[in-house]
Amino acid sequence: MGNKYRFTRTLISLLIVMVWIALAVPAAAAEGPQTHVIRWGDTLHSIARMYAVTVADLAKINKLPNPNTIYVGQRLLIPEIAPGTVIHVVAKGETLLAIAAKYKLSWWDIALRNSLYSPHLVYVGQRLIISQAITENPHNNSTSTAPSTQEEILITQPTADGEVISPLTVKGWGKGLENSLAVDILDASGHTIGQGFADIEAESGSYGPFTGVITFTAPSTAQLGRVQIYSIAARDGAIEHLASVTVKLKP
Repeated sequence: MGNKYRFTRTLISLLIVMVWIALAVPAAAAEGPQTHVIRWGDTLHSIARMYAVTVADLAKINKLPNPNTIYVGQRLLIPEIAPGTVIHVVAKGETLLAIAAKYKLSWWDIALRNSLYSPHLVYVGQRLIISQAITENPHNNSTSTAPSTQEEILITQPTADGEVISPLTVKGWGKGLENSLAVDILDASGHTIGQGFADIEAESGSYGPFTGVITFTAPSTAQLGRVQIYSIAARDGAIEHLASVTVKLKP
């Protein structure tokens, strides 16, 4: 009985060692670029924020044709942070405007880099990518190099809270049906006071700079308004992607 017990115990020990070796080998082989296994609820934007990289770099290194087509269990390579990049952790009481001033950048530069839709959408503990290499202001030239973070529609003109009069020139980056994007101008009550289209300067169906000139009925008094730019679905005419910016309408 004693010999049988010792044999069983030895066999179990050997099996444990074999399992340990089998697990250790893949672990050693897995050394190299950092990877992330997608979990339920992950998005490319949340993963990019987690590792302080851009969505564009994440999509590029993983050869993703569409940043929305990821799935649970998929393994993504995480790109290295570019030299000269600073990671800023948002502290209590900080605003995007204050952070931008600290690094001598515009809030829009940081918003583009981190896929932020508003200067107010920051929270304590959030990690922001600050690139000291940013020198070009996207407000001034919408026909320059495409932004590193490619939103479906990105408005570069008019700027947030900027004063506008009719006719209004809109500029930005995007893609849309037949290389055209719809534009609505709304007053403070949300009523449409102007409509038109912006043309995309790119091959059909491609992402590129757009420009449009929209005439609107100016309000009798100065007030806040909104410029909405969106793409329309070919199948049913529904709005597929929409970007907007708050503006100050002048009489």
